[in-house]
Amino acid sequence: MTKQNSKRIASSLLATGLATFLLGAPIAMSAQPDIPAGAGISSWIENGSGGKYTLQIIEGSLPEPGQSYKAKVLSDSDCAPDEEGINHCRNEIELSDGSRLIGIDNHRMSVNRCLRSGERVTISMLEEGWATVLTKAAMKNK
Repeated sequence: MTKQNSKRIASSLLATGLATFLLGAPIAMSAQPDIPAGAGISSWIENGSGGKYTLQIIEGSLPEPGQSYKAKVLSDSDCAPDEEGINHCRNEIELSDGSRLIGIDNHRMSVNRCLRSGERVTISMLEEGWATVLTKAAMKNK
């Protein structure tokens, strides 16, 4: 084998090894959804601060954007944290007209509590697929 061929083979093996490593290496991507504009928070850790929650709507909808509705939290489940320590709690909420929606409360439970089953809240559409939920604490701070 000539020196030229040896260098080419070594270079090829190095490139193959590097490609294999990079393809197998975990990619640091956040599992968190983007925070919608107007939410008033810069990270999901802040969600729920002062009793104001940004809720990702996954089922159902809110009528009339820009209007607030009285509602009752029916459930809070699936609260195990992800690898970044963010909880993605599933909430079923019943509006005063009897309609229901299901949302995901992306927050850090160790910083801000979950929405509570039986809790009365006020809910309004933030933007398509997102709502703002205000607890009594948030209403007092208004």
